[in-house]
Parts: sequence; C-alpha cells; structure tokens
Amino acid sequence: MSPVFNILASLGVGIALALCPCCSTKAGTEASPTHTSPTVSSVTLAIEGMTCASCSVAVRTALKRLDGVRDAKVSVEEKRVVVDYEPARITPQQMIDAVNRLGYRASLAWTGS
Repeated sequence: MSPVFNILASLGVGIALALCPCCSTKAGTEASPTHTSPTVSSVTLAIEGMTCASCSVAVRTALKRLDGVRDAKVSVEEKRVVVDYEPARITPQQMIDAVNRLGYRASLAWTGS
C-alpha cells in the first residue's frame, strides 16, 4: 500500500472514497461517474441601479439563493451579472424577477453577437 493510502485510511477517508460511486474504482479500471452532471447555461443580465459593492453583494446573494443557479459574477462597473444556471430548474425571467424584487431593474443584456 502507498503511504498516501495509509494516511487516508487512518483518517477514514479511504472508506468514504470506496463507498462513493463516483470515486470508487474497480481493479485495473478508471473511475467512471454513475450520474451525469446537469446541463449548465449562462445568461447575462443588465442591472440598472447597481452602484456599489454592497449592491453587487445583494444581487449575487439573491441570485445564488435561487434553486438552479450555479454561480453569479457581478460587475458594478459594467452594471451586469453573468449567471451560470441549470435551464431545467430555473429560467432567466425568474432571475430577473428576483433581482427586481430587490429594487433594481434587471433585463436580459444584449451581447451584440
């Protein structure tokens, strides 16, 4: 056994890894996930009324709390937020509504492409 395995085993990590279907391996084969990751899309929202770091934190927090939102990258300077989300769980309109409830004016941003 390798020294790394001995350390992990002594910490109980080896058992957890062995029981995890995504991390466990069969003799001589690579691990293969037993589940598929959901489809993730990105949308850019224009946010009017966002003027400071506190505004960006409020917008990011509101979006990240929504089921299906993976990440939200806010730019106060550009007055935009790029949201990574799972389309099967949430729509851009639901994100816009959440931001608008904070008192800002959100809309789909035109990307020019």
